Amino acid sequence: MIFTPEFVFIHFTKAGGTYVEEMLGRIYGDRRVDVNQHGTCNDIPEEHRGKPIVSTVRNPYDRYVSQYRYGWWKISPQEYCGEEVMRAMYPHHPDLTFEEFLELANTKFVGCHRGTPNGFANHNFPPARRLGWHTESFVRFYFHNPREVFAGLDEEALASGSFRRDMYDVHFIHTETLRRELHDYLISVGLRREAVEFLLTSERVLPEDGLRRPDNDPWQNHYTPALKELVRVRERLIFHLFPEYDGEEG
Repeated sequence: MIFTPEFVFIHFTKAGGTYVEEMLGRIYGDRRVDVNQHGTCNDIPEEHRGKPIVSTVRNPYDRYVSQYRYGWWKISPQEYCGEEVMRAMYPHHPDLTFEEFLELANTKFVGCHRGTPNGFANHNFPPARRLGWHTESFVRFYFHNPREVFAGLDEEALASGSFRRDMYDVHFIHTETLRRELHDYLISVGLRREAVEFLLTSERVLPEDGLRRPDNDPWQNHYTPALKELVRVRERLIFHLFPEYDGEEG
């Protein structure tokens, strides 16, 4: 996460956070404090808790493809459930199809960090309706008492949106329009227009590690109707919060 005089930036993985960190470094220089790169809202130190919180959000369909292509689960399987568990499910690991990756992520990555249970568990849904990997991460990053909230989610809470009361107040910038929305947000918190105008024509910033996603690789090319429905069901909490992603064609 990054602390600036005006706000706290929460770096949610594979949602444009590397770009935001780079741009904030150019704008703020030494006035920016960068600690605990993927820290959550609950990790914000007391002295910064009164500041607005900003983060990024990405279409879940596209984010799954980005994670698949980035391949950190291949490079550092120990950060997830471990290579042995992955090979037990798919002996041909790491040469997985996107469909296999989705199944692996929503079977073995959930509830697990570095090969041990992470305390996130929910027993309120049948297997076909259980919550997905992205939803678990989203609750961990942006909710008060995230493990308790995650354990208590049920169909009624998802349908009514009552879970919103447990969220931190976060301003979300969409990855798909990252430059414009970051530019506009910085102006809204008091930065001079001329100091941030360069964002509108800035180049992409990609992580230095991981594998590179090919050019001309739209997420739609990876989905069958059945796979899209699987993600829609698993991540329905996120689609409830961001309905702009719910009707996207695939």
